[in-house]
Amino acid sequence: MYILAHRGASGTAPENTIAAFKKAIIDGCDGFEFDVQQTKDGKLVVFHDWTLERTSNGKGYVREHTLDELKELDAGSWFSEEFKGEKIPTLEETLDLIPNNMLINIELKEEYSKERGSEKILVDILQKYKTKNIIVSSFSHNLLKNIKTLDPSIKIGILVESSLLNLDKYIANLEFEVSAYHPSKSFILQEDVNYLKSKNIDINVWTVNSSKDAETLKAMGVKSIITNYPKEIRE
Repeated sequence: MYILAHRGASGTAPENTIAAFKKAIIDGCDGFEFDVQQTKDGKLVVFHDWTLERTSNGKGYVREHTLDELKELDAGSWFSEEFKGEKIPTLEETLDLIPNNMLINIELKEEYSKERGSEKILVDILQKYKTKNIIVSSFSHNLLKNIKTLDPSIKIGILVESSLLNLDKYIANLEFEVSAYHPSKSFILQEDVNYLKSKNIDINVWTVNSSKDAETLKAMGVKSIITNYPKEIRE
């Protein structure tokens, strides 16, 4: 079973920062899950929340700031003084850091994305990283459809927050090919695993921070887990 670092090694470093990604590599992760959203001037940055307050010293919405303005912020001190001065990374800076043999799960944030063309921006960037093992996920399956229309070669993972009734019918009725299914650890059933494996659809479960849960999911046949603590889960 593969271990993906959730926003980097976010249990021991400030989430979605270069420091967190570097630490996860040292900790022996097999890949990453992280979030991207668009800035005011049409760049994609790696940041989870819509607003800046929780994980930086900034204020307001990410989308209301230019990249240069976001680069002035401290995205590390909120976690600890050890990480003072960490910056909000761009998608390209993050992709450049991650080795080609690692799985990269990019979650495209859904709010305002369609209206602002985030799918096209993301696809244009990914054209430059064809050697990377990348899958794009989102809770907005319409966004994923748009991405697949723009570039059919991009692998897609559907994010879900609850169990889907008639999962087989739901996936069959989607108008795009699904490469992976990304459920919460609270909403994964053995029958879902069996069906997905029969269709060669990978299962990447979030967010798994205990060894007990990891062992249970491994026994079920889950391919990957997403965790804040890659070192501890690995051990």
